[in-house]
Amino acid sequence: MGRPHTCPYCRAVGKSVSKGVRRTKTMGDRRIRFCKACKRKFTPKNQKQVDPHEEKAGSAAAEPAPAAEAPSATDAPTAQQAQ
Repeated sequence: MGRPHTCPYCRAVGKSVSKGVRRTKTMGDRRIRFCKACKRKFTPKNQKQVDPHEEKAGSAAAEPAPAAEAPSATDAPTAQQAQ
């Protein structure tokens, strides 16, 4: 689950709730949190990029598929094997 978010304004730990998502050009979707103690909104700096499909599914983050590698010269069939 991870550590609870700390409010950068009042330093309350675990008193914040997710308030929504904002979109940025460089970092993608970022979660907005609302502190119940001081009633202010903030965006945690140490969060991962939010995938909108993952948020709706509520499942754990899936590992990205490994990139397909180009076959090397040793993997290519030789002229003798082709006959």
